[in-house]
Amino acid sequence: MKAEKVVWLPERTQRIRLMKKIAFLAAHPAHLWVLRPVAEYIREFAEVVWVVRDKDCVVSLADEIGLEYYPLTKAATGFLGNGMELARATLSAIRLTHQLKIDVWVSKYGAGNIAARLCRRRAVAYNDDDADVVPLVARASYTPSIIALATDVTRMGHYERKTVRFPGYFELCYLHPNRFTPDRSVYADLGIKEGAPYAILRLSSLEAHHDVGIRGIEDSFIRRIITMAGDEIRIFINSEKPIPREFQRYQCPIPVHRIHHALAFAEFLVGDGQTMASEAAVLGTPAFRLNDFVGRLSYLEDLEKYGLAFGFLPGQEDALLEKLQQVIDNKNRRAEFEKRRQTMLEDKIDPVPVFGETLRMVANGRSRKEIMNSPYFRRTNQNNVGP
Repeated sequence: MKAEKVVWLPERTQRIRLMKKIAFLAAHPAHLWVLRPVAEYIREFAEVVWVVRDKDCVVSLADEIGLEYYPLTKAATGFLGNGMELARATLSAIRLTHQLKIDVWVSKYGAGNIAARLCRRRAVAYNDDDADVVPLVARASYTPSIIALATDVTRMGHYERKTVRFPGYFELCYLHPNRFTPDRSVYADLGIKEGAPYAILRLSSLEAHHDVGIRGIEDSFIRRIITMAGDEIRIFINSEKPIPREFQRYQCPIPVHRIHHALAFAEFLVGDGQTMASEAAVLGTPAFRLNDFVGRLSYLEDLEKYGLAFGFLPGQEDALLEKLQQVIDNKNRRAEFEKRRQTMLEDKIDPVPVFGETLRMVANGRSRKEIMNSPYFRRTNQNNVGP
């Protein structure tokens, strides 16, 4: 639900705040999932303010989980539209910074980070997309930030000197076994018998500025997936965009906040986006991805090394279906993929403490060099620290 409209109150400016105020900007549904456990972690030393950008289902998700938030802007499309929106969003973030007395902005979207720099506050960026793949996002979010949090495989380019790394994935903030347990009642949500085999087909809108020219799943391939599944595996389509009438009977009926439980019990996921593919993979569900980003994103390639995810370029649909059929035919696939998942979890950490301790140091005014040279981060960050 939206927070109350902020008004200027003289007593607010005179109030002594014992806790720092940290703004979490969720510009995408995944950002909300990543930041929620971090918000819980930092409650002992910070007051969290939620700011939400209206993109995809992030607003409905925030409402479903009962989050109080301040609206930012509605997501635009295309290069020009996204640029104009960023300007509007930055102005809104500046107003919120002054009105709410925000000390630190945390975001993967540049508006909050830029506002922090302009208002002489601090900002922390985080991202798992390689800087050379999303250069505009990197410039808008990393440049004004004191610290950028990244996985140990993400290419950060010339932002390396301000990067704190951890061995893991941001999806483990909310899907690590420390805090996520799949709920079998999701079968009832799907309207099927418990234990009945099903799979999820994820269709992304591909409307972000970095998605221009990116190809994904076409209708003809959807038909082939449905045909392959036959009567043995029920297909549910989860889509960011309207789907043709012929596929509407396959539409996934569950609420947005229940999707991870559905992913956990699915036989497989096929999609043309990044986030849900990585979510399925860290849950041990075979994740198949078809788009032009395949081979370009380090964290997904890392998941592929564990045999949890499989990437194919447009034009390689036959190869994807061949691999998918191999997985379906493997009667021991659940045990094998769970073993692969356990191997991955042994190599990775729960990133929430790293994220939370980074924010603690930033909120306490520690310098970048102090943060990156602190004993806490020497185990996870091996970068050279710039001046």
